[in-house]
Amino acid sequence: MVTIRLALSALAVSLGYYLGANLGFILWFPPAMPSVMWPPNAILTATLLLTPPRRWWIYLLAAFPAHLVAELGVVWPASLVLALFATNCSEALLAAVLVRRFSDAPGRFDTLPRIGAFVLGAGILAPFLSSFLDAGAVATLRGEFYGTVWRARFLSNVLTELTLVPALAILVTAAPAWFRRAPWRRHAEALILGFALLVSGIVVFTSSDFAAIPGIPRSPLAFLLPLLLWAAVRFGPGGASLTLLGTVLVAISAVTHGYGPFGDLPARDSIHALQILLIVMAIPLMCLAAVIEERRRAEQALGERLRFEALLSRLSAAFVHLPSHEMDEAFETWLKRLGEYLGLDRLILLRVSGNGWSVTVSHSWTAPGAPAAPSGEPCLSNGTNWRQLLRDEPLPAPGRSDLVIPLVAGGRLLGGLVFDGGARPQRSATLPGPEFRLLAEVFAGVLARKETEDALRASEVMKSAILTSLNTGVAVLDRDGRIVAVNESWTRLTREDGAMTDVGVDRNYLQVCQRRAAQGMAAANEVLAGIQAVLAGSEPSFAFDYAAGAPPAERWFAVAAVPLNRPEGGAVVSQADVTERKRAEAEAQRNRQELAHFTRVSTMGELTASLAHELSQPLSGILTNAQAAQRLLRMPSPDLVELRDVLADIVDDDKRAADVIQRLRDLLRKSELSRKPFELNGMIHEVVRLLGSDAVIRNVTCMLELHPEPVFVIGDRVQLQQVVLNLLLNAMEAIGESDDGNRCIVVRTGSELGAIHVAVQDAGPGLTDGAERRIFEPFYTTKPAGMGMGLSIARSIIQAHGGLIWATRNPERGATFHLALPVNGQVPA
Repeated sequence: MVTIRLALSALAVSLGYYLGANLGFILWFPPAMPSVMWPPNAILTATLLLTPPRRWWIYLLAAFPAHLVAELGVVWPASLVLALFATNCSEALLAAVLVRRFSDAPGRFDTLPRIGAFVLGAGILAPFLSSFLDAGAVATLRGEFYGTVWRARFLSNVLTELTLVPALAILVTAAPAWFRRAPWRRHAEALILGFALLVSGIVVFTSSDFAAIPGIPRSPLAFLLPLLLWAAVRFGPGGASLTLLGTVLVAISAVTHGYGPFGDLPARDSIHALQILLIVMAIPLMCLAAVIEERRRAEQALGERLRFEALLSRLSAAFVHLPSHEMDEAFETWLKRLGEYLGLDRLILLRVSGNGWSVTVSHSWTAPGAPAAPSGEPCLSNGTNWRQLLRDEPLPAPGRSDLVIPLVAGGRLLGGLVFDGGARPQRSATLPGPEFRLLAEVFAGVLARKETEDALRASEVMKSAILTSLNTGVAVLDRDGRIVAVNESWTRLTREDGAMTDVGVDRNYLQVCQRRAAQGMAAANEVLAGIQAVLAGSEPSFAFDYAAGAPPAERWFAVAAVPLNRPEGGAVVSQADVTERKRAEAEAQRNRQELAHFTRVSTMGELTASLAHELSQPLSGILTNAQAAQRLLRMPSPDLVELRDVLADIVDDDKRAADVIQRLRDLLRKSELSRKPFELNGMIHEVVRLLGSDAVIRNVTCMLELHPEPVFVIGDRVQLQQVVLNLLLNAMEAIGESDDGNRCIVVRTGSELGAIHVAVQDAGPGLTDGAERRIFEPFYTTKPAGMGMGLSIARSIIQAHGGLIWATRNPERGATFHLALPVNGQVPA
């Protein structure tokens, strides 16, 4: 089968080479040797970029008969035909070697480094070097001038490589999947774009009556730029390369017939001018398409990461306070949620038997239409796979192509998690290995706690043998807090810096907590109060996380206490190292801050016109006053009083410009969350001033009804500025969708019920039914081009400040968004 596919691909290369050579001869104008475009070299380059080097000789050999058939029909000597084949192959080999050396994916053009490697290697260096050999052969065997041949051949091959190679590579690799999966709207948009580009190209390059823009030579070419940008922005590198190729073909066809923007030049000069113009257009357009595609994929990856972290956080929280006898139902629920989220056929939870020699299916979820998972049957009980699982190595599921991730807690194997994707398209294909490890760690921790609690409920006294089998550190206390039994894991935790387990049997654990509190450990007071409440029966359980040590060697421990089910009373205290979970939560917080910073930068990009207007006013004032000062100084007797007034105006305008720049720098800076007191009304004034020009452009009025007294809050000024800025921009956009004459936004501040209240009221179309609850969810948006992250990030920022954010519908029209921030560190009700 492999041989047949290889033979068919070689035949396709041979046929493509032949057709490309004939197209090149059509674009060849004797007596000059090089063609306007020479596709065979680009076809070979695209082939070598998409195939492994060990097979290059096959495709070069397949192209040789096509070369002979195509070029021996021309009245050229056989020696020249062979020399030209050698130069064609040398260009393709040079291009493939250079691109593979500097690009991590030679056949892809979706990032700036990849497109840069292609432009430099295949687009410039390979034609540059191989043109010396080609020009030498033509000059020797045909007597043409070496410099003329070299220049013509270099420009021709640069243009062909830049436009044809990406188009061929993308058509072979990405086009089939795009045609299958893209919605019909995208197909329709592509057809409209192609038709518009064809018609515009014909009009621009062939119409003799096309009016040029006065004062700008060759202006008709500018009318193609919006269509090329449309292709780059909406369809990425594939759309940009195909539209460039179409433009090149139409342009060359027109110029060779004496039409187009260079029709007044001699034929050869017109062709060279057009080649240079198209090359200069192609390089930045391909780079722009790659940057846009790279940003789009980065946004998708970040969104996928945030969704996964939110799911992981909810999964961890679902089992924190859940009793062990309720975990079976929770396992079924969360296996279903995870399986649907990851796009799997089946998700199976395996458990190791008590003797450690076999594995059974504990819980499973199966997608509709997929084969059912076995229930309780032993699996993976023989051969190398079982030994791999014991060594804590991921391995393929039995009979499938996906993974089994071992579940290990406390150094002991508890089971495995089977990710069975089958033949379904999987979201899990976009997640790296560490993501699956995090899921496995959560399930391993839950299984370990379930084992602990099940063992505690199975016996009135915790025997030492049972305690030893548990992976979480456990101590049994009597009613006075004296330790009556501990397990080996509790003893092992004593070697961890900061863990409050450095006490053995017959010692009073409450006294240990008191001593730690006296030494300045704040967490000891919380642990002491919680365990005392459980021993007294006033609380059914207690759970608390505390940190020990200083970064970067900081460790986190989770302590929990439940009543001991016996007449004498008592409690069971468990402790576990949860440092990795805390680090994962911190990483999620950093990702949220990165997304918030990205949103601020994007918002500033949208306010470019407003910021330019804000800066142009003081700068124009400075220029005018400076010119006036020059005129005063040229007078025989300058008026010093008026000169001082002029200089004072210059200083004032300079301060205004500096204030705008400083506000912009404050919003764009990237820093950790900072909690400092600041005056809220002044911050709102700054945001409104920043949006002043934008409001004028949108014909929107912003009214301020602020508290008459200064209002101070404690928080991160930049992040709260981002929230107010987002709400005001949303209000302006909402008013822009309204046809009503009321185009006013009202911002109010006040103090009520122990909280600082901020309200932003607009007169837009308002909220639909149910939108008050969903509008703050991630990726929920009513804007055609929106990401749906602005209000979600605003909610995260307000919650991080201990506050609340919500939206209400106005009685008549529009909506009002409310913020409530705590006063003196108290969370508002």
